[in-house]
Amino acid sequence: MATKTSKDIRSESRFMVLRTVYVRGTVTRAQVSAETGLSPATVTTLVGELVEEGVLREAGRISSQGGRPTSTFQANPARGALLAVDVAETYVRVDLFDASLVRVDQERVDLAPGTQSIATIAERIGVCITVILARHPELEGEVLGAGISLPGQVDPARGVDVFAPNWDWHEVPLMEELEKAVPVPVRIDNPLMALATGELWFGAGRRFRHFVAVNLGTGVGAGIIVDGQLLRGPGNSAGEWGHTTLVWGGRACRCGRSGCVEAYVGVEGIRATVAEIDPEHELLAVPHHRDFVERLMRAEAAGDPTAREALLRTGDYLAAAVGNLVNLLNPEHVSVLGWITRYAGWELQERVRERIAQECLPGPSAALSIEFTEADGEGVSLGMAVLALEGFLERVGLPSPSSPPTPVVPAAGRGPRTGWAVPQREG
Repeated sequence: MATKTSKDIRSESRFMVLRTVYVRGTVTRAQVSAETGLSPATVTTLVGELVEEGVLREAGRISSQGGRPTSTFQANPARGALLAVDVAETYVRVDLFDASLVRVDQERVDLAPGTQSIATIAERIGVCITVILARHPELEGEVLGAGISLPGQVDPARGVDVFAPNWDWHEVPLMEELEKAVPVPVRIDNPLMALATGELWFGAGRRFRHFVAVNLGTGVGAGIIVDGQLLRGPGNSAGEWGHTTLVWGGRACRCGRSGCVEAYVGVEGIRATVAEIDPEHELLAVPHHRDFVERLMRAEAAGDPTAREALLRTGDYLAAAVGNLVNLLNPEHVSVLGWITRYAGWELQERVRERIAQECLPGPSAALSIEFTEADGEGVSLGMAVLALEGFLERVGLPSPSSPPTPVVPAAGRGPRTGWAVPQREG
């Protein structure tokens, strides 16, 4: 592991200050110091930088015992706006946030089934952004950046989607089309990293420094937080837990391998479990993923034996897969996120809780907590808004990353990206 420089330490400290203000709402310098463990002098300096750039603002003063009134600070919604784009296999969704990370508006379009091109996706994103900004003419020139989440294994440093199996994407260049369609600086990532970033800032990250954020949906993955920072790996592919082997020689997975975790606890994996129990079950005719899971839960609640057995088996698969993560990483906490948790009933959750101790070694499981969060896609948008904010801060010289920086490797034939215009604050 590379030794941290003074610049790295300052950036990490700035992230801690910034996250504390965003999570707590309105704080004093002393409260930030107490929560982060940073010295009062360091907090004063970093808060001053962020106030000078307009990201934070003084919110007021409160009386102190026998001394001068104490200033309070909060995120400044008037500093500008952020665009968060969630591209999934079935839709494109654009959320507009103010600079305090409050959602202001949303636009969404559905995607036709089948393989998409990056040109088509960029065009849909551009349409959504045009529509949403037309409703907010006051924001002309005030959008600080856009965070765009795309399916698959996205490498932000190279600007490519390395592998998106549902669309058969392999090493697809992304940035040229996205930069043509989006009128502000763009930062790209995948839903797993976005969810983990949102959980780090506003979820389990407020209570734990070592935790795993498991995403359950069409695909599955695990965002890994180590010592308060998101682990990415040199290719941004850390956490591809969904494509680790759960059953040797097991079911075919959409990645081209067999026996993967995703093939048992992703939506199509759950469908395959239903088919193994009852090949003629009516649920197998439901094509839409959310409809399928929602109807499966309703069938289980109504006493359908096939639905119940499918959920029990899925709970066992999920407990075994999460148990592998716990034994490997020894986290304090596991957050189970993703849209499936919104529809999953207590039967699945309790099965996992019941079995998890059996799947973990006594040491790692002794103090482990596990929590199911019903977020239904909000976490991806919030995470990408955070990443867009981080990108803006980096461009104005105040880097505050929630994950260690990854060296930028320019794509073949292209030099480093330069020349982004940063919206300036007045005064």
